[in-house]
Amino acid sequence: MKNKVLLFLFISTLLLSATALAQSSASVVKVSAGGAKVKRGGSAVATVTLDISDGYHINSNRPGDANLRATALKIAPLPGFTFGAVTYPKGKSEKFAFSAKPLSVYEGKTVLKFTVRAGASAGSQTAKGKLSIQACNNELCLRPQTVDVTIPIEVN
Repeated sequence: MKNKVLLFLFISTLLLSATALAQSSASVVKVSAGGAKVKRGGSAVATVTLDISDGYHINSNRPGDANLRATALKIAPLPGFTFGAVTYPKGKSEKFAFSAKPLSVYEGKTVLKFTVRAGASAGSQTAKGKLSIQACNNELCLRPQTVDVTIPIEVN
């Protein structure tokens, strides 16, 4: 009987691990960019929206534990444009079984914002960014991932 219980626990752990390995942070976080419409010489706010699947959270930009990957959006330079610092929302303080102290996380819909200043002439451009995320549920964290983000910019 004891051997059957041990075998059941071993197989259950193996199956849960395989499921966790099959998922990635990007598979539970859908990323969409709200472009910016800006006049030449002016500025506008652009957004990147993260839609986090139910049952998961991602670390905030200040997770509260140095071992966890913070959410970070980096926008690549684009000639004719200046990008302001990314504004992150305040994270929600949550206590999890795997951490001795509460962590700062994002759940559900989260919007990151930054300012776009245009010196470029009229037309459509695309800014490119890299979004670093790490998604977790109440039991385990998925592997951190960097997601490519494209942000449409219209200069008029």
